[in-house]
Amino acid sequence: MLTQVQQQALDALMTQAQASGQSATTSSPGTSHVPPIMPEGIEALLRLLSGAPEAWQVRLQTVLDQKTALQSAFLDWSERNPMDAAFVTLGAAALAFYQAERGVNPKVNSYMDAYYYISTCASVGYADIFAVTQTGKAIAALVMTVGPALAAKALDRPV
Repeated sequence: MLTQVQQQALDALMTQAQASGQSATTSSPGTSHVPPIMPEGIEALLRLLSGAPEAWQVRLQTVLDQKTALQSAFLDWSERNPMDAAFVTLGAAALAFYQAERGVNPKVNSYMDAYYYISTCASVGYADIFAVTQTGKAIAALVMTVGPALAAKALDRPV
């Protein structure tokens, strides 16, 4: 269940996404218009995820400013040793998930419970454990986004 602040942030994001979609459809044929990330969109997203955008906005902006360099470094590392990349990424995500869910989620009683859940997010997507905190849900969503690609390459030979 979302708080009133989170619901308002979600409504603001949906309005912004709909406006961006309309402007993308009015572009000239053969071109695509991708709107830049708007500061108010970032703030709304942070309100949705954490309820405290002021504390995280500077951190998020720093990461966004370094996005290309971080992506390149991550891709280089994962190509050099895909299995290490998969295990380290899943291990770090499980640690973050454990920190977010312990004491709140009755099914997350150990690091291995968290690792079990996160590993399923990267593969089949089915477990008897579910995220209950907003932070846990965000971590799971990130793993669900990049995890299958890491898992698919885990047994490839390093380049």
